[in-house]
Parts: sequence; C-alpha cells; structure tokens
Amino acid sequence: MASMYDDIVRFMKAYFPAYSEKGQTAETQHVMDNYYVPDLVFDKGIVTSREQWYKACLSHPAIQDKITPLHIIVDEKQLEAAVLAKTQAIERTSGKVLVEVKMNVLYSLKIDKNKDIKISSVKVFLESNPQKAAKLIEVYNIKM
Repeated sequence: MASMYDDIVRFMKAYFPAYSEKGQTAETQHVMDNYYVPDLVFDKGIVTSREQWYKACLSHPAIQDKITPLHIIVDEKQLEAAVLAKTQAIERTSGKVLVEVKMNVLYSLKIDKNKDIKISSVKVFLESNPQKAAKLIEVYNIKM
C-alpha cells in the first residue's frame, strides 16, 4: 500500500489558504466543498454539517479568519492530521489584526468515492489565555 503522508500534507497545506481566502465569502465558499465532507462535524456536534459550518463562516462579514499552519503532524494509519496553527481575526475594512490566538486542531480525514481526501471532523483546542478568549467572544459576538 502506498504512503499517503505526502498527499495529506499537500492537502492540509492547500486547505489553510483556501479557507482563509475563499471560505468566508458567499461568492467563493463553494471552493471549500473540495475540503469538507457534507456531514462535517466540529467539536463533537457544535457543527453537524458542511452547510451549517458555511453559515457560521458567513456570520461575521466584517471579520476575516486567517489561519496559518505552524506545524503539521500526520497519522496516515488513522487518517488524521494534527496542526499547531496561528489564527488571526482581521478587520476586513482596515486589515487590522483584532486578535491572534494559537490553537491545536485535530482533523479527522476520509477518502471519498473519488479517492479525494476530505475533512470529516474537526476538534479545536485554543490557547488558554483568558484575555484572548474574552476578545474572541467580543470580536465574533459569540453567545455563551
């Protein structure tokens, strides 16, 4: 059986700029179909479909998420990628970074019927900084 390591790394490296540049506007969001399965799950059910995730991505039109991978670890046997990333909430009008947070993200992957890699589940572990958490809640208007 051929190794999938390079394919998974290439997929993950392509995913982050696609999400950051195309995944948060209605006109280009369809590009993300190349990365997510229809029944995408975030954090054990906070999001339970790709369409629900797309709506969430459009719910903060004044803010653009920019995610930059700092380190990618691949487990090809379990079809998972763990990523240490930097995420920035950027005000679209000014380009000002409103908050920057480090996060660890575990991506579970699937191979679809076309033999393409897709993200099936996402678990996010944010940097534990109370000030940054409060700023994230404020910037994204998160209801707790």
